[in-house]
Amino acid sequence: MQPLLRDSAADDLSGALRVLEEAAIAAQSEPLDLANIIADIQHGALGATALIDDEIIGTALARIDGSSAEITAFAVSPRWHGQGIGVSLLSHLETTLSQHGVRRIRALVGPSHQGRAALESAGFEPAEGLVRYEKRQSLEPEEVHIVKSWGGEMCSAGLWDEVAGMEREKTLIESRIVAPLAEPELALRVGMRAPSTVILFGPPGTGKTTFARAIASRLNWPFVELLPSKLASGEGTLANEVREAFEDLGRLEHVVVFIDEFEELAPSRDGHPATAGVVNELLKSIPEFRRHPGRLLVCATNFVGTVDPAVLRPGRFDLLIGIGPPDGEALQALWKQALLPIATSDDVDPADIAGRTKGFTPGDVDLAAQRAAAAAFDRARSNGGNGVVTPADLLGALERTQPSISTEMIQSFSVEAERFGRV
Repeated sequence: MQPLLRDSAADDLSGALRVLEEAAIAAQSEPLDLANIIADIQHGALGATALIDDEIIGTALARIDGSSAEITAFAVSPRWHGQGIGVSLLSHLETTLSQHGVRRIRALVGPSHQGRAALESAGFEPAEGLVRYEKRQSLEPEEVHIVKSWGGEMCSAGLWDEVAGMEREKTLIESRIVAPLAEPELALRVGMRAPSTVILFGPPGTGKTTFARAIASRLNWPFVELLPSKLASGEGTLANEVREAFEDLGRLEHVVVFIDEFEELAPSRDGHPATAGVVNELLKSIPEFRRHPGRLLVCATNFVGTVDPAVLRPGRFDLLIGIGPPDGEALQALWKQALLPIATSDDVDPADIAGRTKGFTPGDVDLAAQRAAAAAFDRARSNGGNGVVTPADLLGALERTQPSISTEMIQSFSVEAERFGRV
């Protein structure tokens, strides 16, 4: 169950104190200094509150001093440990503090404080002695407003490591995109120009959006997805909305801008003359976006051959990277990941299952694994035993799950990768 997160209110005090006391008792730490906590609240300290069914189950409180803030109270009810609520609380508090001009956030916790794991997961780094944690905000308050106005976010740390398999694509993206952007001085020394515009193309469901988000996570840059449908719903024309988006987001020091289904926004003008205005605006906006380092435009398309050729030319897009269907090695990694939380019998062989699932996407693998788990669950309910997934469960699930990528799509991708790939 996902908690409701909001700014703390005055009537949260009793519930917040209860959570702090529960956490202190569970950790066998020193009694709370209630007077200081109450004084902080009365003198304008900012806080974040997590609720489940109107019950306060987490609280975080920070005292502001100029452009810095000190987290003075932070706890999640012991009943809700291990659910990621602490990280969500800190993220909400960070956003609130950023809007008040805070650029550095500190937290002083004891060595046994349960919040240490949440602080580290949220990107705080231990200072001298591994006791004081600090995190420098990556965005100025004005930048926070721009990112939020376009529905952007800071992606969770670790998304890159969660991409299972696809090692060829990961290696390529790491070396050609992430590394030069993360180490611009080294790239400059050797004369390598870091990319600013990239197209990821390939069959649907192969993880293009996941890669875009993982790049933002790896760089710790804000991630903003521009949906063609949302742009088209604005008050002005689609071309004007595109220009406004690029101008606004171009004011950010760092950003990953992502456009999915790019073929809808920039189709060939020969076959879609009505879209000429939008394509012409892109042809003007993209070079301007490229002029400043620290920004990355990632576009994804299932049909790269339908994108207007003028948009694809070198000088507008640095890299065109094919993201194909998972190969045998990637499928095996996907199956190992999908089966990791599932109780399986000893004779379940991920390599054997991977060999039977050509054309499966990561979503197909997850669906089939859950169908097998559902079969084991139903069997355990009916006979009262400890259900485990067997090879028969998995084979039955595979029979019910059609691969999203057909043989024809694989062949078509191979042709497009040869024709359009640019790395």
